[in-house]
Amino acid sequence: MSVGVDKTFGLLENMLDVSSLRHKVVANNIANVNTPGYKKMVVNFEEELEKAIENSSQTNFSKFQPKVIISEDVTDGTMRNDGNTVDMEKEVATLLKNTSSYKTYSQLLAKKFDLVKAAIDGSKG
Repeated sequence: MSVGVDKTFGLLENMLDVSSLRHKVVANNIANVNTPGYKKMVVNFEEELEKAIENSSQTNFSKFQPKVIISEDVTDGTMRNDGNTVDMEKEVATLLKNTSSYKTYSQLLAKKFDLVKAAIDGSKG
C-alpha cells in the first residue's frame, strides 16, 4: 500500500507493518512459554530507526525495515532453570501496548486518507 502523497503515509504504513510483525513475534513467544531452552524474540525497530535518523538527514521511511532478533538480555532475571527466557506477564503487557499502538496508527492513517479525500472533493467543487 505505497501512497506517494507525503512521507507520513510511508511512515504510518511502516509502523502498521512493524506493529503487525511485533504482534506475531510476541504471540510466538507466548506460544513457546513452556518450551525448554526457548529464547524470547523481539522486534528491533525503534532503536534501528533512531540510529538511522542520527546518521542521515534524509531517511526514507518506506524502505526502512524492522529486525527480529533473539533477545540476549536476561538481566531482568527472566531466564528459568529450563533456559526459557519468556516472561508471560511482560509478553502480555507488550501485546496490549502493541495493540494500542496499532489502533493509533490505523486511526492516524484513516484521518490522513480523510484529509486527502476532502482535498480531492474540494477541488471538484
